[in-house]
Amino acid sequence: MLESPHIPVLPNEVISLLQLAQNPKPMWFLDGTAGEGGHSKLILKTFPEAKLILIDRDAVMLERAKKEIQKEFGSLDRVHSFQMNFSEVDSTLLEEVGCFGLDGALVDLGVSLFHFLHSGRGFTFKNEEPLDMRLEPQVGQKTAADVVNYSSVLHLKKVFWEYGEERWALKIANNIVQSRHKKKFETNTDLVKLVEASIPRKFWPKESHPATRIFQALRIEVNEELIHAEKGIRTLANCLQLGGVLTCISFHSLEDRIVKWTFRDLKATNEFEILTKKPILPTDQEIKENRASRSAKLRGLRKIEPIKESRWEK
Repeated sequence: MLESPHIPVLPNEVISLLQLAQNPKPMWFLDGTAGEGGHSKLILKTFPEAKLILIDRDAVMLERAKKEIQKEFGSLDRVHSFQMNFSEVDSTLLEEVGCFGLDGALVDLGVSLFHFLHSGRGFTFKNEEPLDMRLEPQVGQKTAADVVNYSSVLHLKKVFWEYGEERWALKIANNIVQSRHKKKFETNTDLVKLVEASIPRKFWPKESHPATRIFQALRIEVNEELIHAEKGIRTLANCLQLGGVLTCISFHSLEDRIVKWTFRDLKATNEFEILTKKPILPTDQEIKENRASRSAKLRGLRKIEPIKESRWEK
């Protein structure tokens, strides 16, 4: 079966923000979530003399991105790739490749369509797959099945409520604990059936599957996504050179809240300015052409000369 071509989310808007970098000849960019390589290709095309540091925590995705870039540009001469979480990037790693400050950085906090359609790790409801959900399966941290099979009722409720904003969190957590006494959860469909049975049909959402919030919550818990998001935003902001721009795309309210609050914290240091008073949203036309963009929000931040307080303001 042929895969449909990957379409990057908010492509023009991301590039417009990155072009606000104040170095007259921007040389170094970082894509902290390589995914399918869509945004990376746009950056390399827009800044033909610049180099790109390519990061992804999933080895499979990193290889896919590199393949896409090579197909487009004929080589990877301008690309330095690392398999790691973008929250682990630091000045030492950048200096290894000769970068002493980023002109621009992008993190796309969404999970690639590839993970849902082709990874076989239980992110989807469509095919029966092991209940895994790890973005770095080779690292060996807990799987979604481990969380479901061995967490207490209270922990499960907390995960479902805080990371999924699921109103039926307690009932689903109770039913999981009762059910796993008889048989442990092994596949995504085991969990889907339980969630469907736990929520009365009249309360099922019209636009999405009733297990969507539970799956989102488990994915965030397994991969510690929100912890890495905040840490990574702070880290990358501090890797910018003066005038450098950091852009972040989020896909649900929890992520967007973290981006918004972290940007505000950084602005309070007087070393950054926020470039987006409100998040930039996809146009109706983009949503029509790329349904995956419908919940995307983009925010931007720029590093500036520290604003010195006068002694009268103290």
